[in-house]
Amino acid sequence: MTNARTARNAREKSAALRAKAEREESRRRTVRIAVSVVVVIVLAVVAVVIVQIAREKELEASGSKPPRHLTDGAFAVGSKDAPVTVTVYEDFLCAACKTFERANRDQFAQWVDAGLLRIAYRPIAVLDYQSKDFYPSRAVVAAAAVMDLAPEGFPAFHAALFDNQPAPGGEGLPEEKIIEFAVQAGAPRAEVTKAIKDSAYRGWVVDTTKDAAQAGIGEPPVVLVNDKPVTALDEDSVRAALEAAARAEGATPPPASSAASTSPTTSTDD
Repeated sequence: MTNARTARNAREKSAALRAKAEREESRRRTVRIAVSVVVVIVLAVVAVVIVQIAREKELEASGSKPPRHLTDGAFAVGSKDAPVTVTVYEDFLCAACKTFERANRDQFAQWVDAGLLRIAYRPIAVLDYQSKDFYPSRAVVAAAAVMDLAPEGFPAFHAALFDNQPAPGGEGLPEEKIIEFAVQAGAPRAEVTKAIKDSAYRGWVVDTTKDAAQAGIGEPPVVLVNDKPVTALDEDSVRAALEAAARAEGATPPPASSAASTSPTTSTDD
């Protein structure tokens, strides 16, 4: 009996030791897996940061010469004598910017055609991190090329980019598609193709984006009417802001029911 009990105790002790060893090995395996996952995540984040820094350095190293026909650094549409100025900070990958642009496109054109509104578009590239191919920067470069080569076509090109806005997180519009929009807006094919493929204004894009950040411009769209921020960006709220600004300047707003042109005139004064 004693020998049997001793043998049984030995077996139980051995089994307990094996179970303990297995639990400890399981814990060590779990820790190793967790550490491996963390390392992979950290390496992925570091890789993204390195790519972004390299991209920024590449952009900074390129020329920062602005396109021609800017007005105080902005893509201006409308008469310089208009009583109302709307300043728009936007990113071509920003969904809210698209919503704002499409909601107000017609009434902006109406006011521009009436000589009452000047729009100062200030496109920036703050959402490059949401694009696999830095689409926001590429889009602003292309817009700058159109402004430089065919300023009258800028409004149509601007509308085309928002009408065909890609989804964030993937690839943006291919260069050839952007070039076609530019040509359709009136830019000469050879010149605009070279400007877009060479990223001719990418240094300027970096500079303007940094300038906006340093000026305290937050997430786009940021809209100012005669230098006053507007937070409600639906058509009716924007119209109310335009009308108030016009009346403050002694101007009479156009009736809301008036038909609007879809191609307002680009200002090319300096």
